[in-house]
Amino acid sequence: MKLFLDAGRRVVGLLLLVLVAIPVFLVLDPAAPPSSLDDLMRRSGFEHWSYTWGVTSGVWTLLGIGGAVLVGVLAGGRVSGVLARAAAVIERSPRWAVAGFMGLLGAGLAAAVALIVFDGRTILNDASVQLLQGRYFAAGRLAGPPLAMPEFWSIQFMVHTPAGWVSQYPPAHALWLAAGFRLGGAWIAMAGAVGMLGVFSVLAFERLLPDRIAAVRIGALLAVTSPMLLALAGAYMNHATVAAFAALALWLALRAETGRAVWALAAGGAMGFMVTTRPVSGLLIGAAVTAGVWLTAPRREPGLHRPWLLRRLGWWVLGGLPFAAGLAWFNARFFGGPLTLGYTAAAGPSHGLGFHMDPWGRMYGFTQALGYTSTELMSLGRELLGTVLPVAALIGLFLLFARRLRRGERILVAWALLPILASALYWHHDLVFGPRLLGEAVPAWCALLVLAAIGLTRLGRWAWLRDAIAIVVLVAVGYGLVAGGRARIDRVAARAAPIPEVTDPGPSLVFVHELWGDRVGARLAARGMRLDSVRALLTRYHPCQLEAAFVGAQGPEEVADQCRLESESDRLGWVGLTDYLWHGDPPGLEGSGVLWARDLGPEANARLIAEYPSRTPRFVLPDGRGDGQVVPYDTGLNALWGGVPP
Repeated sequence: MKLFLDAGRRVVGLLLLVLVAIPVFLVLDPAAPPSSLDDLMRRSGFEHWSYTWGVTSGVWTLLGIGGAVLVGVLAGGRVSGVLARAAAVIERSPRWAVAGFMGLLGAGLAAAVALIVFDGRTILNDASVQLLQGRYFAAGRLAGPPLAMPEFWSIQFMVHTPAGWVSQYPPAHALWLAAGFRLGGAWIAMAGAVGMLGVFSVLAFERLLPDRIAAVRIGALLAVTSPMLLALAGAYMNHATVAAFAALALWLALRAETGRAVWALAAGGAMGFMVTTRPVSGLLIGAAVTAGVWLTAPRREPGLHRPWLLRRLGWWVLGGLPFAAGLAWFNARFFGGPLTLGYTAAAGPSHGLGFHMDPWGRMYGFTQALGYTSTELMSLGRELLGTVLPVAALIGLFLLFARRLRRGERILVAWALLPILASALYWHHDLVFGPRLLGEAVPAWCALLVLAAIGLTRLGRWAWLRDAIAIVVLVAVGYGLVAGGRARIDRVAARAAPIPEVTDPGPSLVFVHELWGDRVGARLAARGMRLDSVRALLTRYHPCQLEAAFVGAQGPEEVADQCRLESESDRLGWVGLTDYLWHGDPPGLEGSGVLWARDLGPEANARLIAEYPSRTPRFVLPDGRGDGQVVPYDTGLNALWGGVPP
């Protein structure tokens, strides 16, 4: 068995090295239409490959490596000696003091990114929808009430059901955000998540690798300062929440290993929270950092090991059971069955794992899985730490050439690599935050990077080579901490959706003008049409053809005047409604603030205004750059629908 595991990790190491060193992304279709996912991942792959292997920086890369070799030759092993003494100093600090520092540092950085860099704004609709769901939870409701005029608020990833208007996502992350809202803001929840990650990464890693205290403490430091993790947390994404609970679950599992079996009850609960946040990665990572700990534990005396293991597995199952039952009940209430996730209810069976046509009508096959995974692994160093360091390749080399792996290292490898498998089998990929589907494994990647760097330096026969490797890694990581990481966060911040300020007091009804195709899509969704069907119709037909279908016309020519009006209303630009909704009064609930709604034209808007006589109507007037300002309703209506210059 040991021989099989040893061969397996070397094969995995070789695969990582190949996927990063060789431009495997070139298997993607070079003739793919511009802006298609294949085209995006192919171009991004070449960009990251050129950056990672120094092609972009050219001579500076050669000078940097040459300088490191020269210093290594001149130092003659003294650099490694200095690092060993520094490691001894790091190890002497009390465990709980280090854990507390990491927690405070992570929480502070996450709060700063959320409030200062992102200004409390979201980056993706995924987070906006879960924040809206969190607002409903914070108000004491399981969902928004069924909407009387849903076309004004139908948005992607929210599902209209007889039991209410609810997010497609499992509820745990929205509950976490709701706790933040009740405490004063959703940013508190995300700062708490990164703080928790910092504390329990230190505590868990030290128990996992007690002879590598300095290395795992540095790994925890890299995790809480990772620009990818901080951007995910600052943008309210659930990947950061799963990563935090994974660190907690690992610590609890290790306590159960050396202490009483009842610790496994809490470990099962932590894993249950992960699964009810992100089901697939929660199951894979959760099993690796809990059951994986006990299944690989040293064997007890004959006749004692099996009862010891079964007690921990029993408590573990018991701890996760309430979360499984809660998710099943939530699914049955809103989506029709205990095993039917909101993703399927929203977008149909094509949302699932595997190689098939995705909900956008694109084919996702083995070629896409291979090419996309290559691009994402190549981007990992740049996004994880803001540096040129090829993180996945270094870890691959370590797995390939290390004489043996400790049990703790094997568990970290499982935590880091299992999300790659899940991502390869899932059709949804993007690089907004980098390879964000690997975001749940940031602590494991950071710890493995430090362990790999140390392991590779020790493999070197010559002192100058060990010093040169150490210098390259230190300079690269140092650059990321000082400058590169902040640049990656700023890149993400540039995508943040601006929210115009409503300065007038009193309750208001503010109309947001979206693109014509989006308005048509919302009207289709309001009729109960599933998201994959809406996308198929919008891809296949012109909005004017769908306008004709709405009124039962024989063809677009019968609604030509209406189509012209709809098209011309977009001439000043458009903004997205989804990013606005969670900032105001949630639709369907009473409130005295801003109720954001979709602009559907003068006649439709008048019906909604009549439903809210106590609210002052206003408009967000687009500026053509994705931004807008709040103006009186008549001013906005005339500018967009009447052709009167604002």
